[in-house]
Amino acid sequence: MALNSEKVTFLLHQIPNSEHQTFRSTVAQLFNYLSSEIKDNPVYDKFEKEREKWKKWPSDENGSSFGGRNWEFPDNLEESKSLTYDVYKSIAENNKQWADSFALNLFRQSAYSANINNLNSSFIGYLSMALDEIINANPEIEDKLAKKVNNNKTAFIIHGHDNGLKAEVQLLLQRAGVNSVVLHEKADKGRTIIDKLFGETESAGYAIALLTPDDLTNNGNNRARQNVILEIGYFLGALGKERLRMIVKGDVEIPSDLQGILYEKHETNGAWKIKLLKELQAVGIYVDIQAAIDEF
Repeated sequence: MALNSEKVTFLLHQIPNSEHQTFRSTVAQLFNYLSSEIKDNPVYDKFEKEREKWKKWPSDENGSSFGGRNWEFPDNLEESKSLTYDVYKSIAENNKQWADSFALNLFRQSAYSANINNLNSSFIGYLSMALDEIINANPEIEDKLAKKVNNNKTAFIIHGHDNGLKAEVQLLLQRAGVNSVVLHEKADKGRTIIDKLFGETESAGYAIALLTPDDLTNNGNNRARQNVILEIGYFLGALGKERLRMIVKGDVEIPSDLQGILYEKHETNGAWKIKLLKELQAVGIYVDIQAAIDEF
């Protein structure tokens, strides 16, 4: 099998969204996938080779720890990416207790979950850059994005618990002559949820994410289901933000890392429907807007 950039992006987005109990195993999923799929990749080999120089980090040459508030990133960007690769690879290779202890040594918060959150906030951006370089250097990488842009005219609907809104979007697309896919309506065929997601999105050239107030955060705000946020991240990597549109219904908290993604507010007058159809049309998907309007 060739390295699948969409799967790498999905697994990467899982890491900062994971719970404390699943953090280490989520990191391990990513690195196990890389090691099983990568062959003859010079960038991957470089990161692996450079791990030796970070073996004692965060300690100085005398073996003295400088964790807590005393550590810092290298001044050089390449070194920071190299360090970050080693940090997450070490987490993947060791057990949960090791990961907790490592994060505690860096951030010294009383709650383990707070240390893990701080670790991700500090390092995840560098890991993303390192993975992009690995993907671009892989000789067997599949150019699935070009295939989707040129051939795939199906819209994938990402949704939470609001079945009424999901049905409303399905009906809109049907009347406009646009094929749509909803994951839970497809047969499992013995696949895990992740494998099913990858398999059923092969034909998707556009994603419509429905953000509805399904969950309540600790501070009392409404948020979308976390599977919706994760799938948005997956499609951002797979299709790009120009082929993803969010429909926001009600008072829903939008995560900060999605603030740059365009969205339409779900309004009772239906204005969002025309805007959505025009966006589909703009990326080359056939849309019979008049047929859809006639049914309003």
